[in-house]
Amino acid sequence: MASRVISKWFGGSEGTVNSWDRFAEEDPYLYILTSMKRTDPRVFWQSGEQTVKIELLPFVQSHDLRPLVALELGCGIGRLAFPLAHHFRQVIGVDITRGMVQRASSFANDNGIKNASFVAISSPEDLLDQTGEYSGNCDFIYSLLVFQHISEFSIIESYLHVIRTLLHKRGLAYLQFDTRRTSSVYRLKTRLPDFLLPRFFRRGIRRIRRSPEEIEASIRRAGLEIVEQLTPESEYHRYVLRLPQSKRDSR
Repeated sequence: MASRVISKWFGGSEGTVNSWDRFAEEDPYLYILTSMKRTDPRVFWQSGEQTVKIELLPFVQSHDLRPLVALELGCGIGRLAFPLAHHFRQVIGVDITRGMVQRASSFANDNGIKNASFVAISSPEDLLDQTGEYSGNCDFIYSLLVFQHISEFSIIESYLHVIRTLLHKRGLAYLQFDTRRTSSVYRLKTRLPDFLLPRFFRRGIRRIRRSPEEIEASIRRAGLEIVEQLTPESEYHRYVLRLPQSKRDSR
């Protein structure tokens, strides 16, 4: 029953979610960081440290965000959450895959990291239920290499509504999508059965391209405002979002 609930909100079949459970057992390093040519935990963790150092931390500092509460959607085993925890009072990582969350929690316990906590969720509503104490208090909400795997866009929009609820009035969300234009090759790949495709092109793990128009309409419906966009119409298109002025004034 739990797997069916999770699959509904992840936006795929039950097999999709079971696949991520299997990935967590088989090789979470390679399935999370597919750019690695082979499994190398050292390269995996260093990539997280570099992403935080070169991308996330400069962003946080340049926007003068409070270094209090950060929340990661799709935290995996903590590749980004752990290095970011050096710079925030509290980091919360959430993921739909319980095996990933268990690994991240064990790593935190084994290494005495007290200000990083991890939660397994089954839906956007469950995310809000389990992080309700942080409503209106999250200074930085971020998600990289996650939304590009969700097949049902309504699920993404539900997460955007939750982000609006969790954000502090001066907080920002930093969300990555793949907004490259679809090509005939891409459309062909999406129609082929999985057994004909390399493993990283299969359902559940392959990148799903979204149009900027679709994303931006959803952002508006969720009651969020676009502050800026980084590398638009690319595989690493990032939207920076905040509450609209009226919400910032009322909180």
